[in-house]
Amino acid sequence: MKTKIIVSLTTVLLLGACASPTVVQAVKPGDTGLGCAQLQNEYADAENLKKEADGAKGVTGGNVARLLFWPSIIGTYMNANEAIAAADNRRVNLANLMAQKGCPIPGSIQSTESKPADSTQPSASITSTKEVKLAELKKLYDANLVTKEVYAEKQKAILDAQ
Repeated sequence: MKTKIIVSLTTVLLLGACASPTVVQAVKPGDTGLGCAQLQNEYADAENLKKEADGAKGVTGGNVARLLFWPSIIGTYMNANEAIAAADNRRVNLANLMAQKGCPIPGSIQSTESKPADSTQPSASITSTKEVKLAELKKLYDANLVTKEVYAEKQKAILDAQ
């Protein structure tokens, strides 16, 4: 009886050492109903989950404890990779929703949002602003933070703006 209790406690401790990063859903119910501030909070949460998962891949106290049960290290690394990919997918989904709603996307240059041009502003400045906006949009697209459709739509809007 005493042996069973010791084995049970050991098993619980070893399984507790297998705790791994959170794998988030890319699309959650109600995402489309969120406002800009809520979308930005969700985006920040996804970034934090990615950082947490990336940190779990390194040498941590939990990983050192897992040396006693080495297969859990492999499981943690695999789960961390899955959590990183899920967080990236979540960020892409949220960035697309923010782009559709005209919300600022965290980490992008938002100061390039132009005010209506006054007649005293030289056209070179307008072209420069368009170039900056197009470059930022391309950067978001290359990072897979916006879909091809959103990219094309925003690109046309920037080019058509006066």
